[in-house]
Order: sequence, then C-alpha cells, then structure tokens
Amino acid sequence: MRSAIARWLWRLWRTLASRQDNELRVRAVSGTRIVVLPGVFDGATLRTGAFLAEALDCHTCPPGVRALDLGTGSGLGAVFAARQGAQVIATDINPEAARCAQLNALAHHLEQRIETRVGDLFEPVRGERFEVILFNPPYFHGRPRDLSDHAWRSTDVFDRFLRELPAHLSPGGCALIVLSTDGDIAAALSSAIHLTARAIRERDLINEKLTVYEIRVAS
Repeated sequence: MRSAIARWLWRLWRTLASRQDNELRVRAVSGTRIVVLPGVFDGATLRTGAFLAEALDCHTCPPGVRALDLGTGSGLGAVFAARQGAQVIATDINPEAARCAQLNALAHHLEQRIETRVGDLFEPVRGERFEVILFNPPYFHGRPRDLSDHAWRSTDVFDRFLRELPAHLSPGGCALIVLSTDGDIAAALSSAIHLTARAIRERDLINEKLTVYEIRVAS
C-alpha cells in the first residue's frame, strides 16, 4: 500500500512539474548548467534525461563517433555527447526543443559539434546512420495534447523506434535508451527479437527504477 501511494504521489508531482514550464529555467547536471525554455521537457528535474546523459563516457560514446540525440528536449544528451568528442545531430518534434538545444550548444561553445533539426523520430535523418543513438522515449501510451506533451505520451513512438532503429545504426553501432518502471512501454523492448538489449546502468529511486539499456542489432 505504501509503495502504491508513493508511486501515485510521484506521478502527481511529475505531472505538476511538467506543467510548471511557463518560465525559463536553468538546471545543473553533474556541474553542467542547462537552460530549459518554456514548453520544453526538463530531463534534469525529472531525472531520466540526466541519468542517460551521465551514462555517457569514453566507452559508451567514444570520441569521434557520429551520434544522434532523438527527442533531444533541452539538448542535455547532445551536450554531454559532444563533450565526449562526438559529432551530434539533435532532433525533436517540438521546434522549441530544437531551439533550446541550439541555445545550449551555443552556451557551451559546442555549436561546431551539435546540429539541431525538427521532425518526428527518424524523419529528419532519413537515410543516415550513426554509431550511437540516444533516446529518452515518452513512457506512457496515449495521444499527446500538444507539442510539449509528445515528451510524455505517444500511441506508437517507442514501437516505431524499435522497428526503424536497425536502418539507422552503423555496423557495430548501438542505441542507449533510458526506461522507467513507472512507464508502460518496456514490454515492447523484450519482444523486439531483431534487437539485443542489456542493462548497463541502473538506479533505484524508491518510487521508480531507472535503467539505461544498450541496444544492438541481433546477429
């Protein structure tokens, strides 16, 4: 009962936090300040984006790789990947998110390493391949109410991501995604027989458990 109450309170807080976005915010992740514009998903306060970004190192994102940050939001993942020496394309269906990612690239003098594009999922990079793909997907099934709500819910985004991923990975490349036990999309990953997934980082936050998975095309 206590666990159920904790999960309910967490969902309520997270919903309220996601709606209190009518002001410009500045968040810090591992000492790196990230600007979050109004209407843009805050992956630092909501922890999932920060957890994925902090998983990037010389092993998961080697210097010189070509990386894609899908659903970039504020550009948090793109900034951390670029700091590892990656050449990054950051995409989002929300134009304000792409604008925010561009702003953070400029603020951290990474504009030569980060290119932003607007569009749905892989549409802005059709025909292109990457050694590393980052994704913090919408965790809940449902129809988004507006552009900013695409960060929270979708009818098919995660399924399409898993289906289209092999066409955008370079040979030997991998995707790094973060999932939460508070979401309802994880079952799709276990049923994707054309892919292999292994947990590389986990954190128990009491009200939810976050896991970063490394995904590769099955041999």
